[in-house]
Parts: sequence; C-alpha cells; structure tokens
Amino acid sequence: MVSALLLAAALGQGAPADFKAAFPAATTTESPAGGRLVSASGFEATGLGDTPEAAARAFLRRWGAAFGVTPGQRLVTRGVPAAGQPGPVRFERRIDRRPLFDGDVVVGVDARNAVFLVNGTDVPAEVTGRARISQRTAVRAAKTAIPGLVTRDSPRAVRGWRAVANVVRPVWRVDFIAVKPPGDWRSYVDAETGAVLLRIDLRADLSSGGMAPPKLEPPAPAGRQ
Repeated sequence: MVSALLLAAALGQGAPADFKAAFPAATTTESPAGGRLVSASGFEATGLGDTPEAAARAFLRRWGAAFGVTPGQRLVTRGVPAAGQPGPVRFERRIDRRPLFDGDVVVGVDARNAVFLVNGTDVPAEVTGRARISQRTAVRAAKTAIPGLVTRDSPRAVRGWRAVANVVRPVWRVDFIAVKPPGDWRSYVDAETGAVLLRIDLRADLSSGGMAPPKLEPPAPAGRQ
C-alpha cells in the first residue's frame, strides 16, 4: 500500500500546476510542504454529473490528485445538499477501511451541479507505520500524558489515521471528559509507538468558535511505548 501511495505521489507532482492551467482564474492555497492544494475557489467545472455527489466525485477523479487525494484513499460520502440546491458535498477519506481523521474533503456545487469550490486539509501521500498497540494501551498513554487527571466518563477510542508533519501515521483517537483539569479532551496516540501526537480541548474549541492551534510532537522511534 505504501509503495502504491508513493508512486501516486510521484505521478501527481504536477497535479496542482495542471489544475491551475485548466482553471487560471481560480484562487488557490497550496500546502506549506508544497505539491498539494488545500483550497480552490473562483472557478467553475461543469458537465460532471446529474447529482451533487456524482459531480463532486467526477471532479475528484479528474482533479483530486491536486488536492492530495490518492488512489490509496477511499472517499466515503458524509453529506450532500438537496438536489437543485447549492451546497457542500463532504467526503471522509479512508485508508485500509479506517478513517483519516481531520482529513475530509469538501466540494462545493451550485444548483446546476457545477463545482466551484474545494476545501480540504493537507494530507501527505506517504503513509508510514503499522498499528501495534492495543486500545487499552492507547487510552493509558492519553491519560498518563495529563498530570493530575481526574475523569468522569469512560474513554472512547477509535483507530484510524492522521497526518503528522510530512507523513500519515496510524493513530488511536481517544476522547474523554475530565473534571481535573476540566475539559473535553481529544488525544491522538500513535498506534505504533504509543506517543501522544496531539491533544485538543474540544470544549475550548467550541467556545472559541474554532480549533485551537494544535501542538504536534514528532512520533517516537519505532519500538518505544
């Protein structure tokens, strides 16, 4: 799988340039790492499908590589506008049937099913690591990383993938509510090494109307838990 994704990355290196050539009036934002777009607007792609989902999927089949969508990712529809109404078509990306957390792609379509907007997150093509630690170990790592923690519910842990720096890693997403320190904590634990990669207080994010800037830590060397 990893080799296939790396090959797809090599084949798609010119994809952002191809998209810009096809839609020269589009306003685009490129990932800090380069080689992938994370947003595009101010363009119109017509005649792609008879429904919002069909048009959005056809667009991503043609131009998805420009936005970091690789053959190793499966797109699962998570929301569509009503027929004849403009709105977003949201796709969850999956790798090996597991979700790519915080990696959704949103395609905007108008009332005629023309695509005019794409928003996503920067997802590198390279996938590294194998899930080795258990759910229980991941929950323990997430809790241990918060000194003096007192929880009031049972943690919920789901395994998937997440972009970390310049690669995609296997992770456990661990959620729990704490009374000390107070917060609705979401932690991403590397499913190979057990390192806590990112922790977010969802309660603070909701109160601020957005996501607090994440603090990313590089994965620990393979074999450490």
